[in-house]
Amino acid sequence: MAILDQYGRTINYRPARAANENYHRPWEPIEKKDIAQLVPAADRVKLMSQSRRIYLNFGPIQNAITQRSTYAVGRAFVPQFKGADKDFGAAATEWLIQTFYGIGDSRGGMHDFKTNLYGWSTSLDVDGEIFILLTETDGKFPKYQGIPSHRIGNPDNLRDGPMRGGMLEDGIVYYPSGEPKEYAFLDKDGKLSQWIPAANIIHLYDPNWQMQGRGITALTPCINDCRDIIQSTEWERLAMMQMSSISLVEYNENGGPDSEDPASVLIGNSTSTKGITVESMDGGTVRYFRSNSGGKVETLVNNRPGNPFLDFHDRLLKSSFAALNWPAAFYYGHASGGGTAQRMEIAMAQRSIEDRQDILFYAAKRIIGYGIAKAQKRGDLPASADWWKWDFSTPPKLTIDDGRVMKELESAYKLGFKSAGDITAAMGKEYREVITQKAEESAMRQVIAAEVGAKYGVEIDQRELVMMTPNEKSKEEANEPATSGN
Repeated sequence: MAILDQYGRTINYRPARAANENYHRPWEPIEKKDIAQLVPAADRVKLMSQSRRIYLNFGPIQNAITQRSTYAVGRAFVPQFKGADKDFGAAATEWLIQTFYGIGDSRGGMHDFKTNLYGWSTSLDVDGEIFILLTETDGKFPKYQGIPSHRIGNPDNLRDGPMRGGMLEDGIVYYPSGEPKEYAFLDKDGKLSQWIPAANIIHLYDPNWQMQGRGITALTPCINDCRDIIQSTEWERLAMMQMSSISLVEYNENGGPDSEDPASVLIGNSTSTKGITVESMDGGTVRYFRSNSGGKVETLVNNRPGNPFLDFHDRLLKSSFAALNWPAAFYYGHASGGGTAQRMEIAMAQRSIEDRQDILFYAAKRIIGYGIAKAQKRGDLPASADWWKWDFSTPPKLTIDDGRVMKELESAYKLGFKSAGDITAAMGKEYREVITQKAEESAMRQVIAAEVGAKYGVEIDQRELVMMTPNEKSKEEANEPATSGN
């Protein structure tokens, strides 16, 4: 019998209810450990394996992950030089786009830089991380190579602990400060292939914990939910297929088809000792059951799956979207509440996209900086003090009403709250590039107008080439002083 205090509560009562243990909520151990001990290597690998299986077999989750990768990368990530040396910037930009973007990946072929960014974004959700090796060819041309999560780990004959002048933990050797020193690259059999210096590795993951050394799949909170949805759906599918295979149910005194019917002999029915006879038909069966008296024919009513089944699945699926930090409306359709609710969902998705882009920017800047530095050493590019100053374009921001958004941007520009660069960035473009294109168009119109005017001996009004309405004023009319109406 429990010992009670003066208020009738057990003596180990805690005001914070979550700190109490009783038979309704059994005791759980208190974990005062780093994340590497809370989720050790074996558990992390198991979570990654389950996540990969879910991504391969569960459409809604695969769709959510690929949507974020598509919106985060798109056709953007065009390099933009931010230094003062414009000549170098123009030459380096051309080299990056025309050369390095296409053949920088060690595999070559279709594995261009933007395609890799998309794949890396997907791996951040599924595996929780991706490793990128910075390497080079025999001719010192810069290359990079993606390394999946399972290829970095403890070799079969090694365990966590002191190793190679540091501390080995889940495939990474750390200095006492916590900085990575080396990575253990494994072959397909899990055996050590080589130790890779940390300076040659870009480790991408979305850190959620202090002192986190390895990435954890974004599906961790919902793996069991997804597995239950997949498994119960398979069982429900089997039940529905079984019920769908039964076309008619007949109850009669014989427990089988009419023996005097010639068709029964041709069909070759099989009657069991339990009084159940099954007659095969195209696309279904007829089942016969012996009745005590009389007879009847029924069609099988299939009410599966019912609403409780579907509602519970929806609840589990929405929790999965929450774990991925992606609005469920992008799968179900926009919720009720009109434009306000839809704009809120779009804003949530845009924040998630920008968070992913921040991680990809880190990898892109390191890879581009590495490629530029190597190209300068090879003599492919001239030397410049601003060689490392790069940024990247992003896809247009998500919106449900382009016209409304443009009006808001225009008003903000007129009020001085936004710049022209902010507007072009929202459209997925770079301001300098837009102005350059407009200037080139203007110059091209003037050149063509002069050539055609000289050919026909006439003067071409420049405004006629870009006139939006037929009622615009001529140059002379525009320069006339305004007159009063009196």
